Amino acid sequence: MSQKLSLKFKQSTFSDFIEKFTDLTTIEDVVKMKIEKDEILMYSVISNESSITAFKGYTLKTQDFIEGFSKDETFDFVITSANKFAKNLKFFNSEKTIKLDLLFKTSSDDENVMHIRSAQFTNDKLKISTIGGEQYRIRDIQKANLNAKLNPKKAKWNFSVGVQDFSNIKKLASINNEDRNLNINVDNGKVTFNEVSKWELEVDEVKSINSNIVFSKKYLSNINDDCDTINFHIFDNFILIKDRDSDLMLSFEQDFTNED
Repeated sequence: MSQKLSLKFKQSTFSDFIEKFTDLTTIEDVVKMKIEKDEILMYSVISNESSITAFKGYTLKTQDFIEGFSKDETFDFVITSANKFAKNLKFFNSEKTIKLDLLFKTSSDDENVMHIRSAQFTNDKLKISTIGGEQYRIRDIQKANLNAKLNPKKAKWNFSVGVQDFSNIKKLASINNEDRNLNINVDNGKVTFNEVSKWELEVDEVKSINSNIVFSKKYLSNINDDCDTINFHIFDNFILIKDRDSDLMLSFEQDFTNED
């Protein structure tokens, strides 16, 4: 049997919420939100049965975005056609009250998890509704597993890119748009971004490593650049770019050796 929960979004942070949600839709057009009384985890992922090839998630303080949410359970909300949904919500006027009515039912697998079956957002005269997607539409990722897997301290090595260099990388990648991939090369510790026979930009110097990493240009727009330096953490088979409230994981193929 479905139950109802009525909430209010904080008007002062609603536009920030929509901006983050929209960012996730460029990974995949299905977004999952896990709402708890302390934190909201929302993420999008590209995966198959055995592996994840791209993931981005935001971990937000619930009280910064939703007023008065005090439930002990986790509320799982799968949003399909997420890009259209985000565009609809951009019609809202954040100077007026934003209400959220949820219909949910208890998960058959876990009584502490509530599956949201539908949601209606109300703002002055406008109402935006959506049906909660089926759970199989997106891989379920637990926060504990996420935090353990995407721990920068477990990275093999790291490098940094200044925000101006990163801006130039995005512009160069856009100008030279014939190829879909971008290279990160490390030659005796010198880190460069490049496209073969087109351009190369040195961004950092690290310990004596030789490495070649390839990843898709399309994910450059998902790297947040609202800070002075962007930190890249290199694991065995993926890159992690982590900032104060988001994690971006991109898989790659690489071959590197340490030199004494």
